[in-house]
Amino acid sequence: MSSITAEGGATPHIDPRMRARRIAVLRGHGQRRLQRVIDLGLLLAVAAGFAISLRSPLLDVGEIQVSGTEHADPDAVRAALGVAVGDPLMDVDLGAAGKAVAALPWVQAVELHRGIDGTVQVQVTERQPVAIAGEAGEEVLIDADGVVLGPADTAPAALATLVRLDDVVPGAPGTAVPTSTTDSVALAARLAEVAPGLVAAVSVDGREVVATLVQGGRVRFGDLAQLDGKVRSLRTVLEQVDLHCLGEIDVRLPGNPVLTREEGCS
Repeated sequence: MSSITAEGGATPHIDPRMRARRIAVLRGHGQRRLQRVIDLGLLLAVAAGFAISLRSPLLDVGEIQVSGTEHADPDAVRAALGVAVGDPLMDVDLGAAGKAVAALPWVQAVELHRGIDGTVQVQVTERQPVAIAGEAGEEVLIDADGVVLGPADTAPAALATLVRLDDVVPGAPGTAVPTSTTDSVALAARLAEVAPGLVAAVSVDGREVVATLVQGGRVRFGDLAQLDGKVRSLRTVLEQVDLHCLGEIDVRLPGNPVLTREEGCS
């Protein structure tokens, strides 16, 4: 059986089962396209909602917590951070803020974290003073890297064991001492670590580093080669030898320290 078209051609007969199958396939394609459109719409709606929520007051900076500051001023840390309560949390540039805080004289390292609760946490690791320098009444603290930390009275508990750098004219806090005095700083740092309280002052005399003992007398270190051995040798002499009338201890050869006494002392 066939039908006649307007042009006079015959239209082939289509089995009803095949027609139903074709309709089902087309309907399935349509449903899948519709589902994809719905899924895309939902995704865009979620993204838009998330973007809006990031700018919501609920995600503003609510608190700035500073920890690890014994000598550094927490308010100075907050000021350097460049972040204020009420700023959008996601706009906080942690990298730039960390660099600004790390530039403070007392700060050796800093870690920053921000929480979804609006809290910005600043964890500071401070530099440790190993020496003092400067005129009486204007002394400043200096760390092992030669960085001027600040006035000596900011760490009064450490003053009793710190070495004075006689040949250092310090600059402003945050600056470094001249490279010509780095040997003095290096010796002071080592003494602060292994022999605190034994040496009053160090300086560079010509081409060698010399020290003045707290109890009186002078120590010749030469250069800083074999520094650990020289410091150990000095401690051994101070602990085991009668230091009456001590004039000088020469530890330039750490395995063979030489002690001389003041002339005419009895």
